[in-house]
Amino acid sequence: MIVIRGYVMLYYPNTLKELSEGDLAEIYIDHLYSKLKKIVKTDVVIVGAGPAGLTAGWRLAEKGYSVVILERMLGVGGGMRGGAMLFPIGLVEGGHAADIVHEAGVRLIKATNDLYIVDPTELSIKLAVKAIDAGATIWPGVMVEDLITRGRGKDLTVNGVLINWTTVYETGWHVDPFYIWSRAVLDATGHDAYVVRILAKRHPELKLYLPGMSTGNVWIGEEDVINKTGKIIEGLYVAGMSTAVIHNINRMGPIFGGMLISGERVAEIIAEDLSRLKK
Repeated sequence: MIVIRGYVMLYYPNTLKELSEGDLAEIYIDHLYSKLKKIVKTDVVIVGAGPAGLTAGWRLAEKGYSVVILERMLGVGGGMRGGAMLFPIGLVEGGHAADIVHEAGVRLIKATNDLYIVDPTELSIKLAVKAIDAGATIWPGVMVEDLITRGRGKDLTVNGVLINWTTVYETGWHVDPFYIWSRAVLDATGHDAYVVRILAKRHPELKLYLPGMSTGNVWIGEEDVINKTGKIIEGLYVAGMSTAVIHNINRMGPIFGGMLISGERVAEIIAEDLSRLKK
C-alpha cells in the first residue's frame, strides 16, 4: 500500500490479475459447495441470530458440536440491535450476564452496582464473532419454512428444517424449500416464536397453545425466561423471547441479560440431550 498526498493506492499481486471473473466464480462455487455440504447435515440448527441464538451457538460450538445459525435478516443481533426505541443503549445485569458480555469482549459501563450499559451493536457483532470463532456458521437471508419430523403425537421428533430465501418468502412465490437435517433445532426467533408456531399448525394433535408474551415486568420476565427455557418436544428447543411467547412471560424491554443466560442454558440442555442420545 502506498500513500500519495493523502490518497491510498492499492497494488495487488500480479498473479491476481491473471484471474478472470469466471475464475473467481469457479473458486467461489467450489468453496460454497464444500461449506454447504457441512451445513446440510449438522448437530444443531439455531433459528434466529439474536442474543439467545448467538449465545447458544457460541456455547454449543465451543463444546464441539456442529452448529448452523439461520437468520432471516441480513444482519445479526435480532431485536437487540435497536436498543430501546432505536437508541444505541442496552442494559445488562451484573453477575453471570455481565460475565458473558465481558467474555465476549464487549465494553461494560457501570450504571449502578448491579447494572451495566452496553452498546447493542457491539454486543451483537461480538457475540456473532464468538460463535463463528468457535466454529458455528451463520447464514443470513434464510427463512425456515417448515420442519423435518418423524412420527406423530407423543412419538413425534424434530429432525431438521426446510428453508427458503427470505426474499422468496416475502414475495409469496411458490418455490420448493431445501433441507437441513439436524439432531436438534432451537427456536430463538424472538417475539414470533416462529418455529414453534409452525409445529403447532402442522401438528394440531399436540394441542400447542401460544398465548403470546405478557405485559411488562422486567425482573419477573428476566427470571421466568431463563427458568422456562428448554425442550418443547424431542428435537425442538426454545430460548429467549420465544420462551416468553409460549409461556406468556412478562416482557422486559432493552435489558438483555435474561436473553444471554437463556441462550447459555439451552446450550447446556441440548448438549446434555445429544450426549445422552449418542450413548
